[in-house]
Amino acid sequence: MVPGGALLNVLLTHIFHRPRPTFAHPFVHLSSASFPSGHTVAAVLLYGLLACFAVQSIPQWRWRILSVLAAFLLVVLVGFSRLYLGAHSLSDVLAAAVEGVAWLAMCLTALETLRRSREHLSHPHPE
Repeated sequence: MVPGGALLNVLLTHIFHRPRPTFAHPFVHLSSASFPSGHTVAAVLLYGLLACFAVQSIPQWRWRILSVLAAFLLVVLVGFSRLYLGAHSLSDVLAAAVEGVAWLAMCLTALETLRRSREHLSHPHPE
């Protein structure tokens, strides 16, 4: 999931090829394209996937909620760090978050569909 999302992000970065924002005294000087933020996509995919694993494996609902909130907070912190360093504009970070959530949802849906079809094939119902 994460490598596929990273490849999608590289493709989108080449398609849009938007320059990075310019600041008088940025913390980082990068020459690559800016839109969407690769760090934010990676954070959404990694921490989102870990939160999904936690939700599926943890029986107590309070710990489930805490794991999802922790993942969300980590993604927000990564996105904020990209803004603070002057590496991206807000639209770069928000688009990357949407891209990451969409890719994660698509991959998880595909995995669940595959799991259900395999389960159905291995345990056919009598008609």
